[in-house]
Amino acid sequence: MTPTTGSAFDRSLRLSIRLIPFVGIVGTIISTVVDVLTPGGHFGDDLLANSILWMIGVQGWMTGCGHMFFGEPIAESIGWPAKTPWQWEVGLASLATGVLGVMASGFGKEFWLATIIAFAVFYLGAAVGHVREMVVNRNFAPGNAGPIFFFDVIVPIYLIVLYVVVV
Repeated sequence: MTPTTGSAFDRSLRLSIRLIPFVGIVGTIISTVVDVLTPGGHFGDDLLANSILWMIGVQGWMTGCGHMFFGEPIAESIGWPAKTPWQWEVGLASLATGVLGVMASGFGKEFWLATIIAFAVFYLGAAVGHVREMVVNRNFAPGNAGPIFFFDVIVPIYLIVLYVVVV
């Protein structure tokens, strides 16, 4: 059964699409505050580890599952056609970086770097695609030119700089 446009499920799904870019930031802030207030906490390491977990890991699981299982409203929010293979592929790539982000806490800082690099290549590359859509097709849909675009640009740069400063 497909939810009808305007249903409570549909409205909730569309709202969650708008909020997903902020989940990683909020999770990072809360978990870092808790870690720093815990005896033995180290701000730099805690901030980096939590950023990888939340901004890459949790965010990747959410966006991956979103593209894979709720493709139509996400495609609509981006201004792209729905029901095409690109969504499953983007979903798997997001899920892959999400898995790396969640796994990273169990490994050393070299694994953190590899995770950040994989994430940065994927998300900065996606940002280039969004810019192309804005310039060539004048696509300023919220999912193309809104918060997710800024997430695609700012978060990889933030993680690279943070890694260089902390490690």
